[in-house]
Amino acid sequence: MYLALWTVVALLAAASALRFALGARVVDLEHLYAGLSAYLLAGIFFGVFYWAFERTWPGSLAVPGEGIQSNFSLPVAIYYSFVTLTTLGYGDITPRSEVGRGLASVEAVAGQLYLAVMIARLVSLYASGEGKGNQRDAQDGPNGSMP
Repeated sequence: MYLALWTVVALLAAASALRFALGARVVDLEHLYAGLSAYLLAGIFFGVFYWAFERTWPGSLAVPGEGIQSNFSLPVAIYYSFVTLTTLGYGDITPRSEVGRGLASVEAVAGQLYLAVMIARLVSLYASGEGKGNQRDAQDGPNGSMP
């Protein structure tokens, strides 16, 4: 019960961080960190989801050397989630069921699209804002007066 509650809290925190990061017209480091936090929270959320999925339908994810009755612990599930989210794909844990393959595919595509589109957008907005601030400082002088 507590795990389900904390999973919902983590999902809401990720959604809030994402809304904060994407709702800004001017992006600073705080918005970049919020975007990256949402990415990391998504990895943890998927890890908990894989763990619950394996406990509900045992044998859906194959861990090498453990047969059908595997000891798929929460740290192993989070590890698998981040390996999938980043599309690193070591191949040591593989989905056996169609639903497991579908979840892994959705996580891998979502992880890459998030980095390629959302984080790249935030970084470009941050870089363009930093450049303007630096030019303004150079034009105005160190104390805001004209040189």
